[in-house]
Amino acid sequence: MQDWIKITLILCSFGMLREIRPSEPFVTEFLLGEWRNITEDQLNREVYPIGTYSYLALLVVVFLITDFLHFKPVIILSGVSGILVYAVLLWTSSIQWLQVSQFLYGLYMATEVAYLTYIYAKVDSAKYPVASSYTRIAALSGRFLSGVSSQLLTHFELMDYRQLNYITLIAQILATFWAFWLPPVPYGIYFHRQSIDNTFQVDYTKTDDKSHSCPTDTVKDTFIRNVKNAAFLIYKHARLAYTRPKVLVWSALYAATLALFVQTQTYIQLLWKQIQKGTDSPVVYNGAVEATQTLLGAVGSFASSHLTRALYPGLAGVAQGTAVFLGAFIDNVFVSYAGYIVMGLLYHYIITLASAKIACQLTDESCFGLIFGINTLVGTGLQSILTVVLIQSLSLNITSQYFSISGLFVILAAVWILGLMLHGCKQKRINAAAQY
Repeated sequence: MQDWIKITLILCSFGMLREIRPSEPFVTEFLLGEWRNITEDQLNREVYPIGTYSYLALLVVVFLITDFLHFKPVIILSGVSGILVYAVLLWTSSIQWLQVSQFLYGLYMATEVAYLTYIYAKVDSAKYPVASSYTRIAALSGRFLSGVSSQLLTHFELMDYRQLNYITLIAQILATFWAFWLPPVPYGIYFHRQSIDNTFQVDYTKTDDKSHSCPTDTVKDTFIRNVKNAAFLIYKHARLAYTRPKVLVWSALYAATLALFVQTQTYIQLLWKQIQKGTDSPVVYNGAVEATQTLLGAVGSFASSHLTRALYPGLAGVAQGTAVFLGAFIDNVFVSYAGYIVMGLLYHYIITLASAKIACQLTDESCFGLIFGINTLVGTGLQSILTVVLIQSLSLNITSQYFSISGLFVILAAVWILGLMLHGCKQKRINAAAQY
């Protein structure tokens, strides 16, 4: 068996196990259940936002540490942080420990970048498309299994919402075990790089500090030189990428779409619970909804390879805004379920299309991992701003939050379509001038 296939299989096993979290579709039901004394308002304003803020704060640090530590230790840390998250959820009850679990969850999500970029450091660039698709399929398979299993286990009363966390915890332990089997990366994409473009490499022979040219450099000197070289290379790749208009435009769409999706996903269970309040003994189908959204999300990702016109993300954004609005406006949880599924399907379509459009504009084999990390960081930053404004500054109730999100989806779509129209007019003027 070829080495890249072995590496991909191990990484896929880790990714699938990491995504087997049957407790997540019912996390709000669990946290508001008999096991804790916490209100919906506390969960909305004092607990969930901590996960968002810690994710943002840790993401940039984790991205750089991931490269410096050669990926594998951070992938292992991802598994360990997952273990800690669900151990805290299982064996504590205070709101303070719940906030700690959200901080750990932010670390857990931030370290996902190591799993997603390991491929670019370890696998030959010719195998990127195949290896990336396999790891994505593995992750989606884990999420699908989580949704189906959680729905079946709760529907037939084989497990309650708290007990689902035991399955999640076991899956994180197994994922961590698999992470130890990943082959180590000999050098980072930016730190400890074997060859760095001479244009951007620091020339230490011209500095007044004689220690830089001495063959017996201290560990500190070596570290500083390494960091400087890495910083210049990161700057080079980011500058080359973002000075290309198409990369900049599609990256903006990627970040904004990611922010709106995550904001919708994070608080959607609170909206469903609000809608179901007046129902006697409501049947909760959160697991089935997440499984369906994951399955159709894979369809949306596949459709992005065929529906590639730049207009389509704008139309999809309008549909997302409409779906979210109807899901919050109509007092029927099944309509809200359907709106969430449609929104998620179109999210996977847009994000995959944007990734492909960005990738085809990049030339350096290590550049996509960097741009992916920056775009994710910007998206997380935008989502943090949404959390501050909608939840903690304006103090909107859960329904009003989703009305606002639906409006932002439509505004994003309108800006995208307007930009296309202006670009089309500019191209027509250029072509007309060229004819003369």
